Amino acid sequence: MIEVPLWLVPTVPMVLVLAFCIPRLRPYVRGLVPFAPLPALLAGLADPGPMPLRLDWLLLGTDFAVSKTAATFLIFTSILWSLAGWQLIRLLARDPAQDRTIACFLFAMTGNLGLLIAQDIAAFYTFFAMMSLASWGLVLHGGGVAQTFAGRVYIVFAIAGEVALFAGLALGHFATGDLRLSAMTGDTVPLLATVLVSLGFLIKLGAVPMHLWLPLAHAAAPAPASAVLSGAMLKAGLFGLITVLPLGQTALPEIAVAFAAMALAGLILAPVLGLVQQDPKAVLAYSSIGQMSLILLGLAAALAAPGAWVLIAPALVILATHHAFAKAALFLGVPAVWAVDRGVMRTSVLALMALPALALAGMPGTSGWLAKTDLKTALEGAPVGWSIWLGTALFVASLGTSLLMLRALFLLAGAAHKPETARDVALPWLAMTALVIFGLGVANISPDVAKTASLADLLPIATAGVLAGLGGLIFHYAGLRMEPAAPGEVLGMVRSVSKPEPALKLLPAKRAHALFFRRPTTTLLRPERGALAILSIAIGLALFTTLTPVPASVSPSLPTGEYAQ
Repeated sequence: MIEVPLWLVPTVPMVLVLAFCIPRLRPYVRGLVPFAPLPALLAGLADPGPMPLRLDWLLLGTDFAVSKTAATFLIFTSILWSLAGWQLIRLLARDPAQDRTIACFLFAMTGNLGLLIAQDIAAFYTFFAMMSLASWGLVLHGGGVAQTFAGRVYIVFAIAGEVALFAGLALGHFATGDLRLSAMTGDTVPLLATVLVSLGFLIKLGAVPMHLWLPLAHAAAPAPASAVLSGAMLKAGLFGLITVLPLGQTALPEIAVAFAAMALAGLILAPVLGLVQQDPKAVLAYSSIGQMSLILLGLAAALAAPGAWVLIAPALVILATHHAFAKAALFLGVPAVWAVDRGVMRTSVLALMALPALALAGMPGTSGWLAKTDLKTALEGAPVGWSIWLGTALFVASLGTSLLMLRALFLLAGAAHKPETARDVALPWLAMTALVIFGLGVANISPDVAKTASLADLLPIATAGVLAGLGGLIFHYAGLRMEPAAPGEVLGMVRSVSKPEPALKLLPAKRAHALFFRRPTTTLLRPERGALAILSIAIGLALFTTLTPVPASVSPSLPTGEYAQ
């Protein structure tokens, strides 16, 4: 295996961003976008893995390394970015805003790949923020009303998550005196720091009720961007939680209960809200919320019973890898449906799209069935009180996913033909569909294939088919139709009301200020608002560190740990 220096993983896409600033090089850079994640793929596939790397001159001293979990995440993340980049440059070939979107795509790719190998707090937070904030440009692509609204919601949640993550990491570093990210799992880390860090990652994971940005962003962004948003970036939240939580070490019952409540809410709300959507991409987004809720349920069980983490950890990695390939295949298949007219070709495309849909629903023999079976086995080690409803939760997850997959395929079958969409956008979709079958092997995951399926495994899918058939008959014979739901759920119910103009203006606006004292109507510029927000965070952290006693392991006069000479 070729030895890949780890600094190439984030450097290659970043160099392409810099080259993109030169107009003459842009046509060449566009063609290199699918190859930018290649060093990350080689680093994930390397056996033995790449040597750890220390860069003293970068930030506060940056450490890069590839753990076993990070290697799996690097493999499927790099493949997703590569195939999505391939489709993006073909889908936006004639789009006037393609250069701006491709630049944001490369920025987000840099952050997503970099955070998977970062071992210190400063580098991890920098890459995570780069991924989150650069993705704003992907959501805003198109510039329409829906994109603008989705962009506003996304950036609010993104900044809230970054603030919580920064505050939690800062408090954790103050408590431990250690810049290593692994130190966040130590006993000296205060519960407040763990809660804040978890909040930042849960927003990125799309956990209920911090999920409101997710369906809006997925529906607004181009399909390839939605593929990486759902397939890769959501997993960055999972990777962060696995990295900073004391899983397998310490029980955190308070956080476990909170995670379980959010997971159960997501498993119920995802199909309820997703089935009333008219945009197939929004339906797929709600399916991601349900799948991430299932993963969150596994984390909750591990926090309640640390001994079960040995079995839960590989089950969650399998579930994350399977979901990455299957959901990316569905999103990349949307332009493939647009490119063909209704008839035999569209039927063939939809038939192939049914493969990842069935995998997500847990059809026996698929990667989804293997992943959920492993998770079900792992959850048997959860506390006794949890076993009463865990089986029901898994059934609801499979049933909800099955219903959402049927709804998405139904909407795609009736989607309008877009002749301007190049037919070769189907090539990366076909490659991703093949990975739904072989992806676990590519990611060096070897699940237990000796499992045998039972009729109970088919029950959720069969129930979904019966419910969908009955619903269709009722709507058909009763003459009913489903009205499109307002985007943004509760946010869609809020509208700004414009103030009416005064009926009589006594003085012209230019002269009014000379005769009357009025309150200034000018507002702070956006950069100033951001500066005030950062200043408020700094003041809050300063007050916390002032009022909190210095831990015994950290001497105020003599540096320790990373700072020892």
